[in-house]
Amino acid sequence: MKNSILILILLVSGFSLQAQSTTDTTIVVNGVCGMCKNTIEKAAKIEGVSFAEWNVESLELKLKFDPALTDLEKINNSVVASGYDTEFKTASDSSYYSLSPCCYYRDPNNSHKKQ
Repeated sequence: MKNSILILILLVSGFSLQAQSTTDTTIVVNGVCGMCKNTIEKAAKIEGVSFAEWNVESLELKLKFDPALTDLEKINNSVVASGYDTEFKTASDSSYYSLSPCCYYRDPNNSHKKQ
């Protein structure tokens, strides 16, 4: 009887740990300012994403997501649709030019852009 209870506890614990698995990854996203940070992070936080933090200095977007609910391609597509190029895709001109002019990271004369 004790062995049956122990096996049941281990099985329940195993299912619980499997259900909580997440994937951690980092992708490069172009941007230049705090407004970019807000837009990029908001775009990345689709269903299944528990953490999204973009760094304006390194241009790295750190992500934690549940692979049972979403994948990197969906997150990437959401960021690109918001107007930002990633290391995998380029945003369309229409979504890029919908950004505030201070966020035009492709403009070499943008004063927010680091040289």
